[in-house]
Amino acid sequence: MKDKTVLEMYLEDMKAIKEIDERELNELTAALLRGDESARNRLIEGHMMYATGLIQPFIGCGEEISDLISESHLALTMAVMEYTEGDLKSQIKSKVEERLCEIADEEKVKKDASNKLADRVNELMDVSSELAAEHGKEASVEELAKRLQIPKDEVEELLKISLNAIDLGKIN
Repeated sequence: MKDKTVLEMYLEDMKAIKEIDERELNELTAALLRGDESARNRLIEGHMMYATGLIQPFIGCGEEISDLISESHLALTMAVMEYTEGDLKSQIKSKVEERLCEIADEEKVKKDASNKLADRVNELMDVSSELAAEHGKEASVEELAKRLQIPKDEVEELLKISLNAIDLGKIN
């Protein structure tokens, strides 16, 4: 039999937690507003599967599922701790989705930056090959900087990055 993943075991454990019905929700939110810590804990625990379900549209955004679940639970906890009035479930949904959107946006920015850097390195390599073909020798940093119209220190940094990538390729 195949071993269960940590995620599968976690989700199985979550199924054992009793859902909160409307009557209990009303009692717990009233107790929460009176400062009852056990009510707060039960509200968090009772909404963990709900918060976990909210990650579905964010799967594939670049974060691990376990990280998305952790972040959804942190946002759930914040929503419960900040609760003062109104529909708690909609506040949980809003807080969790807001946090997951932030994570997805952060991942997109990282990916875009990584792609931009890869494009810059590729452009450097192309220009380096062109200059080598034109002059019959390897291009200097100054020649590359002039052709690319960027500062020499940026060329040097891009060269370091490309060498590191080559070294990592040799390891694998």
